[in-house]
Amino acid sequence: MNENQTPLRADGTPKVPFQTAMRQRPDGTMEKAVFIDGKKLDWSLDMSSLMEAKQMGPRYFREMQKDIIRHYTESVSEFLGRRVTLDEIQEAIKTGWL
Repeated sequence: MNENQTPLRADGTPKVPFQTAMRQRPDGTMEKAVFIDGKKLDWSLDMSSLMEAKQMGPRYFREMQKDIIRHYTESVSEFLGRRVTLDEIQEAIKTGWL
């Protein structure tokens, strides 16, 4: 593949650019934002709930992590209008293409 060509998914459709970047919110705090095909994914993580689950013990923390992964993959899938797996997202983080 030429480096200027868009990579293709297994079904032959083009992949879209995927990027994570730190950015400053209007209130001055920093956030890690996800951009898919140049558009910001409207998704955030409630850190206080995650920290509460961690304090409740490893079992609660693992369950919270599973719930976060499920909601995140659902959000990305809805954003793209197609089902996306965690493996696809992990690969996109490495390659920059989803």
